[in-house]
Amino acid sequence: MIKKILTDITKERKIKVGAGQTTSFLWEGENVFSTPSMIAEMEETCRLLLKEEFLQDEDWDSVGTLVNIRHLKATPVGTEVKLKARVIDVKDRRVTFEVDAFDKIEKIGEGLHERTVINVHEFRERFNKKLKKLETL
Repeated sequence: MIKKILTDITKERKIKVGAGQTTSFLWEGENVFSTPSMIAEMEETCRLLLKEEFLQDEDWDSVGTLVNIRHLKATPVGTEVKLKARVIDVKDRRVTFEVDAFDKIEKIGEGLHERTVINVHEFRERFNKKLKKLETL
């Protein structure tokens, strides 16, 4: 079932920073929550908000189309991070979110993320057509 997407709907979730989500180039060993991993967790929070509240039919989902995120503070592996997403704008199938991330001390990330609502089967058909074209090049 698909419901009309409303603004000001929010979702919060908590994750624990895992070893595969950190940088390893600053010093030996896993250490700092990486920016790509933080962004991926923010995106998933937004995706889950849409799936749980508005896109409950398995034929519908969303894909990320824009990220504008600032990584503000370093967070070590093993730390619990709280992620927040809030729908701030809806235009046709494009949904814009305000996103934030916090560890137990401070805000570690903030920004905007946009997702586009898709029909999974139609998306896959278009993708498969492109894949076939690429194979012939």
